[in-house]
Formats: sequence, C-alpha cells, structure tokens
Amino acid sequence: MLKKIILILILFSFKANSAYSISLTQTDLDDLSRIENYLNSISTLKSNFLQTVSTGERSGGVLFLNRPGKMRVQYDEPSPILLVSDGSFVIYVDKNLEQISHIPISQTPLRALVEKDVDLQSWYEIKNIKRGPGTLRLTLAKKGELNSSFIQLLFSDNPIQLRQWTIRDQQGIEVRVSLLDTQRGGSFSSRIFEVDPDMFSASKIEN
Repeated sequence: MLKKIILILILFSFKANSAYSISLTQTDLDDLSRIENYLNSISTLKSNFLQTVSTGERSGGVLFLNRPGKMRVQYDEPSPILLVSDGSFVIYVDKNLEQISHIPISQTPLRALVEKDVDLQSWYEIKNIKRGPGTLRLTLAKKGELNSSFIQLLFSDNPIQLRQWTIRDQQGIEVRVSLLDTQRGGSFSSRIFEVDPDMFSASKIEN
C-alpha cells in the first residue's frame, strides 16, 4: 500500500492542456504572486515531515530541497522508498523490489517546489485561494480535467511559509504531507541528490 501512496505523490501528472478560464480577484492575484515569490526565493530548505493518508497509513522522514531542481525525500525505516529529484527527473527507488524509476519533473506536482521559475497560473488551474487566521490555502488542479483530483498547498502567512500539501487522486485517496521544524538556508552535499543507477547490481549486493 505504501508504494501506491508514494506513486500518488509523484504520478499526479500536471501536463499543460487547454482549460476553461476561472475568475481571480485582485486579492487572489496578489496572494498568488506572493506565493510564487516565496517559492522562487527558496534556495535551500530542510524539514522533517509527517505523511498521513485518508486510508489510515502514517509515515515520516526528512526532506531536503536545493533549488532549482534538487530534492530528496527520505522516509524513515522500515520504509524502503526514496525519492530524489536530480534536476531533470524524480527518481523513485524501492529498495525491497530493487527497482529504480524515472519520471520527468514537469509531470509531477513536485515541480511547484523545485522548478527554477515557479508559474502556478501557467501550469495549473487555480481552483481557489482560501484565507484563514494567519493562513493561505491554495488549491490547484490539472488543466482541462473535471474530476475531483487536486493538490492543495497550505501556507502560514506574515511571513508566508509552506506548512503542508495535500494530494487527492481520482479515487478520492488523500495524501497529506506536513512539514515540521523547517529550516531555510545552509548547504547540502551534492551526493544526496544522486542515485547510483547500479545500486542494485549483483556486484553491489555481493559486496
């Protein structure tokens, strides 16, 4: 089940298609611009995370972000899953099955976090922007599709900071990732954003 959940996170494809236009108020446009400016301002970020699923599963781990392009989502043991964005692809590693898969970043919701120039209005259909006490909640959907799937980004406000994202697939399963103890700045070894393509070769296993 965990593998299916992770695939929801990375295969919720956002391919650009024609879509009906929606009406955004000036306040919406201003908030959207603030969100994009915030995302574009991030250089490096490290955060613990808690992932919860509407079917009851829970898992945690550590996320490393080095923009543009690089991300590592490292799940706590005993999870066998590792996600790495190397600048071109999101690389999905399943250590139990000894499998490595590559998905173009532009076809995943992670592009909103790692792309060089975030442009949410061009990439997605903006479903709504909701404001609460000290929060902004932005809901995005695939362009040109009328099903119930979406990705939702939750930010604290003043100052704006990403706190959580939720992805809902066409079957109604929701995966929520909450960021904990987020730290901006600092530097990471480039090696953590690399995946050895031969990591499951017979020689590696024998050694």
